[in-house]
Amino acid sequence: MRIQLLLAYFSLSAPVLAADPGLPMDDPTISYWQLPPHPDVADRQSPRLPDEVDIVIIGAGITGTSIARWLLHDGSQDHPLRIAMIEARQSCSGGTGRNAGHIRPNSWDYAKDKAIMGAEEAAKIVRFKARHFTEYTKAVHEDLDVAAIDAAEVRAIDSIDAWFADEDFNSAVEALEILKREVPDIGKEWIAYSGKEAQEKTLIPDVVGIFAGTPKTGGAMWPYRFVTNMQAALLKKYPTFSIDTHTPALNITQSQGQGKANFEVETPRGTIRARHVVHAEGAWIPHLIPKLDGHLTQARWPMTAQSVGDKIPDAGHWPALFPNGSEAGGRGWGLWRDYYASMLQQPKTGLFIGGGGIAGQALYPEWDDASPVEPILQSYLGGFMTTFFGYENWGAERPASPPQKDIFPGRTKGVWTGIDSISFDEYPVVGPLPPSTTGRQARIGAGAEWICTGYSGDGMPSAWLSGKALSEMILQSEKTGRKYSTWPDWFPKAWVASEERLSKPVNSTSVSSKTKRSRFL
Repeated sequence: MRIQLLLAYFSLSAPVLAADPGLPMDDPTISYWQLPPHPDVADRQSPRLPDEVDIVIIGAGITGTSIARWLLHDGSQDHPLRIAMIEARQSCSGGTGRNAGHIRPNSWDYAKDKAIMGAEEAAKIVRFKARHFTEYTKAVHEDLDVAAIDAAEVRAIDSIDAWFADEDFNSAVEALEILKREVPDIGKEWIAYSGKEAQEKTLIPDVVGIFAGTPKTGGAMWPYRFVTNMQAALLKKYPTFSIDTHTPALNITQSQGQGKANFEVETPRGTIRARHVVHAEGAWIPHLIPKLDGHLTQARWPMTAQSVGDKIPDAGHWPALFPNGSEAGGRGWGLWRDYYASMLQQPKTGLFIGGGGIAGQALYPEWDDASPVEPILQSYLGGFMTTFFGYENWGAERPASPPQKDIFPGRTKGVWTGIDSISFDEYPVVGPLPPSTTGRQARIGAGAEWICTGYSGDGMPSAWLSGKALSEMILQSEKTGRKYSTWPDWFPKAWVASEERLSKPVNSTSVSSKTKRSRFL
């Protein structure tokens, strides 16, 4: 089979797997999503860094924001937790502010997961991911004002996965049929089209077959605006919550002083003492926890924002995938040729956000999101959308945009890279970290270090509720005074950061063989 997850093109090797990612690089490439920066949150700093808090959250992306939000919402309102969120660069400057914007769980992982962990746990994962669009929608309406809701653009879309080889499409159909038969409440959310019908519905002339997903499985958002507006709302509502950007965590040590703190988090602006430390810094976690080198690695993924040809339909005007017509929120694609590419239509601007790789061109597993995208990838990114649709379906170029700061005036509005956090077994890593992994032991009661990362390219339909699960574990440990060793029954067991899982030996051979297998095996 030729369909491979984006990971299949990462040239993983032992020296890379053992490398320290260091701190996030200064002056990263400018992501279109992050323009303009949020005026109140992007560079926020407390007048004075907190001396001592209950919880330090390292990382100000969607994961850290989810954890903070659920802790504050569901924790004691009489004695709210003191939470300090710190970020090495601007708020939401990492993977969340650089991704594809899709909230699209897939229909084929169930068959693969079932073979690994059994039907019950595999079904739990696919249901868990399918909940995410609904949960994001609830969150914006519960927490954000009208202007922020509009800015976040959480919306249903026409969701499409498209294949260009019969063998690949047939394998995907087999996996979908298994899902429909064994988890019908989720499987019913996809319908397959093939041949001419698929080509007519997508306007892609050489597509072999597609899966169309209902709004339950097909959502999108403006991820940077969702996160930063959520952070602003939390800051306004909870005076015990703080965000300090440009404040990287340099080191974590066991606290030797008196009081309730278990850990000391060293930053260039001072040291914060805390009972709990939450690692939500994604690809950079192994810098602070070296024993996770190999269990967590990283990969660089190129993205672009582009104006489309004048024959490409506006949002809501595509050929209908379902009887209720085309979604006003635009259309999103996963495109499976000899490589993977994605596209997402913006409903207001009409721009397409898209990216991907070239067959045989490595997407380097590194931590550099500051260097320009390689020329060969820039050439690919500048033409892949036109190539998929064909020049006749694409049409003529649209007029240049008015000048805007940091946005290019021609067809290509921006090119940037983001860093994915990749786990050794392709599943997220969520839960309390054992001292054998961190090398640090909490002194008092329920305090611990916690982790939530490793979405392996599937963060948007995984991160928000993973953050909720972790918050429930922390709150339970606070309530009982014991380190929490279980997890919510709705959360996938395979994703838990158990000592057994994190102590498994990892080498480049095992990781590369995993990443080179078909997505459908």
